Amino acid sequence: MQTEMGAWTAIVLAAGRGTRMRSSRPKVLHTVAGVPIVSYAADAARISDLNEVIVVVRPDDREEVSLAVGGGAECVEQPDALGTGHALTTALMAVSQESQHVLVINGDVPLVRRETVQALAALHERRRATVTLLCCVMDAVSVQQVGRLQRGARGKPIGVVEAEDAPMPPKGEVEVNVGVYAFEARWLRRALADLKPRHSGEFYLTDLVPRAVADGRRVEAYASQDKDEALSVNTRHDLARVEAAAQRRLRDEAMTAGATLVDPATVYLDASAQLGEDVTVHPNTSIRGMSRVGRGASLGPNALLRDADVGPEAHVGPAVVEGSVLGPRASVGPFSHIRPGSVLEEDSYVGSHVEIKASRICAGAHVGHFSYIGDAVVGAGANIGAGTVTCNFDGKFKHETVIGEGAFIGSDSLLIAPVKVGAGALTAAGAVVNRDVPPGGRVAGVPARPLGLRNGRALVQKEEGVSLG
Repeated sequence: MQTEMGAWTAIVLAAGRGTRMRSSRPKVLHTVAGVPIVSYAADAARISDLNEVIVVVRPDDREEVSLAVGGGAECVEQPDALGTGHALTTALMAVSQESQHVLVINGDVPLVRRETVQALAALHERRRATVTLLCCVMDAVSVQQVGRLQRGARGKPIGVVEAEDAPMPPKGEVEVNVGVYAFEARWLRRALADLKPRHSGEFYLTDLVPRAVADGRRVEAYASQDKDEALSVNTRHDLARVEAAAQRRLRDEAMTAGATLVDPATVYLDASAQLGEDVTVHPNTSIRGMSRVGRGASLGPNALLRDADVGPEAHVGPAVVEGSVLGPRASVGPFSHIRPGSVLEEDSYVGSHVEIKASRICAGAHVGHFSYIGDAVVGAGANIGAGTVTCNFDGKFKHETVIGEGAFIGSDSLLIAPVKVGAGALTAAGAVVNRDVPPGGRVAGVPARPLGLRNGRALVQKEEGVSLG
């Protein structure tokens, strides 16, 4: 039977207080591999382009959660924290009467795959079930404090035993409730209206399972073979455990796609990062945010990329690259920092202990070491000597420095912006350049003045043309 995904509405339960996290940040907005936890659940809920997604939130969290889950999802507020059953009742008021099935996902299970949810939905429709839930068999010693599936005659699911109602067995295997469910919509509306609160005053979603059994309805379970999918986040310890599992998954995916991770356990990836084929990642390297790394590039050891676009065959050593673009074969050396808004064009070179900020280093240009280049354009083939500083800030405003193609900037030059150094021009070591230098010009001194020649000796000329020997 082909699943008609347009007949589904998905509900993500993200209104829990998360008190065990001991955080001012809502639990579902903590991140795993750089992505908010709730975003994973919302993504897994999008089992087709047709189904509607509703996210249940606390009123105070609506704006942030809405931003995290992105467009195409409607946020519904649960003003009173009265449990998962009450949250589902709140969300159901926003579900169209035309929806035949309702998919429910806990917002704190970030490692559930969309493919798993699709398979659960297909099983639910194929078996014409009233309730279908996702389960996973795990070793008792490794299980978190989560509900466990109860099975009755012929192995059919009959209920969920919550962690607070029965202690976990000391050994052996247990079948846990992951927190993903499918319901027949019309039955769900009636059953929720009759749901009774527990002694705590909360309404439990899991109480719908024995209710369906009592109604003589079909209850099914879909078993995940990936134990990581059963991991939920309730504490900081859980968060670390889920992060480790997510990193293993991302590393495996990167290597399967053709990247070499020299020491996988010390490479850290965000879910939004992309690595091309034949990329080599050396130890202790983090690739964060929307970073993209082109074919054949080399990173690390001890590199940090954040929202960086690294071109083919480029190299980043033990350095930091943030919000910047590196062209083909560009190179960044040790202890350098490429700050947001920078572009290093093809074959450009940045050596050690260099900071580049909101600047363009054109093709083949070199910035060797111990320099600061800010709000500048460095022309193709130009050479920047050690200790060069573009003095871009006057205490109130930032100003631009433009260095022409093939220019040579001597060591310890200070370029007082706004200033232009023309193509092929030269500044001598220690020059303080506070006026434009024409193409092919040669300047030296403090402040820098044009250089002339007398009997083979370089002379600094005064403005009125009188030479100083």
